[in-house]
Amino acid sequence: MEEISVTGIISRKLNDYVITTDDGIEYKLSAIMPWEAVAPDFGSGLFALHLGKRMKASGFIDGHTLWRATLSEPQ
Repeated sequence: MEEISVTGIISRKLNDYVITTDDGIEYKLSAIMPWEAVAPDFGSGLFALHLGKRMKASGFIDGHTLWRATLSEPQ
């Protein structure tokens, strides 16, 4: 996995929070790492505060999931 940062709009699709970048790529947001022994949606309530906002998401990419994602205001 590599660490990346992307900027886009936060939304919710089914039970997942996603960020859609300006070029249309969608990344699922996860507040945990894949091997952590907690529910997959653990901590994802923090993403709800930013629904519909343009944010910068940083984390570790594995396909189209951004693991241990954190959100911040874009610069």
